[in-house]
Amino acid sequence: MVQLMPTRLRGLRTQLTALTAVVVIIPLVVGVFVLATLLQRSLTGSLTSRVTQQADTVAAAIQHDGVRKSVLVGVDSAMRTVVLDDSGRMLLAAPDDQTGPLSSERPTGQRRIVHGARHWWRPGDIDTPMVVSVGVPVGDAHYIVQVAASQQPQHEAISTDAKILLLGTPVLTALAAALAWWVSGRALTPVDRMRAEVDAIEAGHLDTRVAVPQQDDEIAALAVTLNRMLDRLQSSQTRQQRFVADASHELRSPLATLQAATELAATDPAEEWPVVAPTVRAELERMNALIADLLLLARIEELPGASAPVGVDLDDVAQAEVGRWRGQETVMVRYAGTPSRATALQSSVQRIVRNLVDNGIRHAHETVVVTTSARAGVALLTVDDDGPGIAPADRERVFDRFVRLDESRSRGAGGSGLGLAIVRELARSAGGDVEIGESPLGGARFTLSLPEPQESSSR
Repeated sequence: MVQLMPTRLRGLRTQLTALTAVVVIIPLVVGVFVLATLLQRSLTGSLTSRVTQQADTVAAAIQHDGVRKSVLVGVDSAMRTVVLDDSGRMLLAAPDDQTGPLSSERPTGQRRIVHGARHWWRPGDIDTPMVVSVGVPVGDAHYIVQVAASQQPQHEAISTDAKILLLGTPVLTALAAALAWWVSGRALTPVDRMRAEVDAIEAGHLDTRVAVPQQDDEIAALAVTLNRMLDRLQSSQTRQQRFVADASHELRSPLATLQAATELAATDPAEEWPVVAPTVRAELERMNALIADLLLLARIEELPGASAPVGVDLDDVAQAEVGRWRGQETVMVRYAGTPSRATALQSSVQRIVRNLVDNGIRHAHETVVVTTSARAGVALLTVDDDGPGIAPADRERVFDRFVRLDESRSRGAGGSGLGLAIVRELARSAGGDVEIGESPLGGARFTLSLPEPQESSSR
């Protein structure tokens, strides 16, 4: 036997581990860049505030004292500050080694322009400083104060944090993948065990069952489902074996009769054949009927509900069947009921009613009564007989194939034991069922229930 499932389990475990690693690493990497960008925005806003504050301080000093060297006293030495006239000529600078304007921006009036501010973080160095330019009107003159600060220190701090987080990402991913590998292994171990148990079950030993784990989870539900499937397979196998044995037994009897008859006729055809001919014809009819019933059961099981059901007048079918037996000398068959419609195939309903009436006549002493009615969306048909009845312990067994009860329920011309099996299969294939109870006449009552058409509950 080829062992494929363990490889599939290992593949699933690997896939779950890889998926966990991807699910962990992508949010971590994205989170690092998002966090770095948020820090960049925060530090850029703080730096912009400090640079703008220094530019406003110098602008206020110029408006109060004019363009003098003293206006640059006390400015932050980490920033570069220049004072320009409208033509862009540098008038003051701090530190003194500054040789020209810090930016090409020339705001008019008292406008303020921020140039070069970095709000998004990305790897690499920042070459351009942040420059705040402020216009300063003093009387008829107009000056421009420019203050610049490097963004590299804050960028390096953010980059350092991002590198630390990015270096920790593989470690966290590896830990998550290892945990996923361990957890998936523990989760799939019972599945692998159940696979091995099911794989070890042979066709001839379907009585073996999968051990159900004690915990109440999906794995336990899977084990229960597998056991139910094995129950159905075992039941199906048992029915099939019994069916084959019973069919062989049923066919052996007419074949043996035919063989004996033909051998007898062969001894003296002219004298014996007229004697054995009726027996041969009767056994052939019996075999044809048996084979037809077997084929019908096979078709019902193979293609349940293959044809679309239609509305059937159940009372018309019942009355037609009762009329077929009118004039019966030994058993009186009569109809007593109300109109009733069912959703089913016309041919299926006719076969069901015929089999039930035939069964009732076969076991009745004097009377069979067929009744139709409707109740709560269900069409009902009952067949009562005044025969010996059926014991409660046998009321389900009689629907099995080739089952015959004792002689009290059997006449010499009894059927093959497939009639009631066909009735139940056809009823259930139409969405209904058939049950057995006690008849008011003293015998058995067969009750057929079929769904009514949805458009109406009665004719």
